[in-house]
Amino acid sequence: MRISRDAPIFFDASVLVAGAHSPQGGSALLLEACQAGGFRAQTTFLVLLESLHALRRFPEQSLRCFDRLLLEINWELLSVPSGETLEWYHHYIDRKGVHALTAAVEGAGLHIFILCRGDFIRQHCPQHEDYPRLPPPRTQPR
Repeated sequence: MRISRDAPIFFDASVLVAGAHSPQGGSALLLEACQAGGFRAQTTFLVLLESLHALRRFPEQSLRCFDRLLLEINWELLSVPSGETLEWYHHYIDRKGVHALTAAVEGAGLHIFILCRGDFIRQHCPQHEDYPRLPPPRTQPR
């Protein structure tokens, strides 16, 4: 996919919380780019609720920043896929994050490769010190 103003960025709760809490960080930069119309911001209602719940443990200013981001970004809310679809993706990620991954892949049509740390090292960093001790590679979805 070519990077353009039409390119979607799917935000999960970890990025939304980090962006609201750390305005100088990389997550905040992505949110600012969407706020300026540089990308299409996508998420699900479930991710927004998860983010709101997590931010209750942070200082009040983080929650205010999150509220501002909700209002100032033109969000595309994707639906959470069916239970059967969620179950299929659970083979590749834990249950806590499966709803976000599934919505990003199925709802946004994003092409995602799911790699554990070892698979990433094996495929992209063969010079890494852990490379010789890695277990056999996992199979890729679809």
